[in-house]
Amino acid sequence: MSEDVVQGLRERLCTVGRQLHDRRLVTGTGGNISARIFGTKTALIKPTGLSMGALEPDDFALIDLQGKQLEGKHPISVETPMHTAIYRARSDVQGVVHSHAPVATALGIAGIEIVPVVIETFLFIPNGVPIVPFEMPGSKELAKAVQEKIKDFDAVILENHGIVTVGSSIEKAFNLNMIVEETAGFQYMATLLAGRDAVTMAKIKKKYRV
Repeated sequence: MSEDVVQGLRERLCTVGRQLHDRRLVTGTGGNISARIFGTKTALIKPTGLSMGALEPDDFALIDLQGKQLEGKHPISVETPMHTAIYRARSDVQGVVHSHAPVATALGIAGIEIVPVVIETFLFIPNGVPIVPFEMPGSKELAKAVQEKIKDFDAVILENHGIVTVGSSIEKAFNLNMIVEETAGFQYMATLLAGRDAVTMAKIKKKYRV
C-alpha cells in the first residue's frame, strides 16, 4: 500500500471525525473511528484523549488486527479490541464508527431497539438495530459481544454506551451512523404521539410487504 493512499485515508478519517463532532454525535473526547488499510491486516484508529473535532492526519495510530499498536505518537483508543474484533469477523468492513448519538443511545438505555420506521431507512437497516447488552467499555467481553452481533447487522446499539456502525468505507459507516440517529429520532417522536406499540418491526414489515 502506497504512502499516498495511507495518507489519504488519514485525511478521510479526519473529515469524518469533524463531521461527527459538528453534528454533535460525539462531544468532548468521546467516540472513536477506525479504517482498515485496504488489502492489509492493519488499520488506522483514533487515539485516546483527543477530540474528534481537532484530529490531524498523523494523530491516527497504526494497529494490527489483534490490536497491537505498530505506529503512532498517542496511546490507542480503549475501544481498539472492539474495532479489531469487528474487522476479524467481517472481511467486507473497511470502516467502523462508534458515536454517542443522543437519541439512539437513549433508546438503548430504555431497552428499545430501533426499527426502520421510514421506508428509505429500510434500505439500510432492514432488520433494525439491535441492542448489545452492557459490558464495560474497552473490555474483552464487549468486543466479543459486538463481534457476535455485528456478523448479522451493520449497526448496533451498545446499552448505556452509544452506537456502532460499519461500512465498506469509513464514509459509509459514518453515513449509516447519521441514518440510525435520524431514524431513532423519528421513532421516538412516533412513540410519543401514538405509543410504543404503534412502532414495531412486525407492523413495519407488514406495511412494507416484506
